[in-house]
Amino acid sequence: MSERHEHAPRCVYLLADNLDSILAVCEDLRALRAGDHCELFRLELAAITETMQARRYIDELYDTEPEVLEKSSLFLAATDALDVGHLRRGQVLHPQLKSLAVSDQYPIGDAMPLGILAQIAATLLDTLEAHYILYDGEGELQPSRGNEHALDTAA
Repeated sequence: MSERHEHAPRCVYLLADNLDSILAVCEDLRALRAGDHCELFRLELAAITETMQARRYIDELYDTEPEVLEKSSLFLAATDALDVGHLRRGQVLHPQLKSLAVSDQYPIGDAMPLGILAQIAATLLDTLEAHYILYDGEGELQPSRGNEHALDTAA
């Protein structure tokens, strides 16, 4: 087993933050009350946007962190269906007017079940945590020395 690295590149912290955001949006979707189509649409778009941003951060890891990139291949393969080009070829995103309750089977972007998105985001976050020391003792992302403003610039 490899040793955890204290110092991580800025994009690793940004990726971890995005994965946390994906998990939060998935939880918000699960807690959504039936019939709130505007909020459903907003949260679904947020899930897709956060996922696409996470994919961009993974692309940034290509040259600097090949081990993490290799372990993120499942996330990349599974979320390929949420790629903007793919979504444009499919049905137009709109508030789902059908009476589909939001559950783990709810299709994000009509392409990927909510439960799968949450599971692969959590798995990749666990992988990053196993490879790097990302959080301080209180569960907050802790940029390494020299990266103190890594998360500030993303906001």
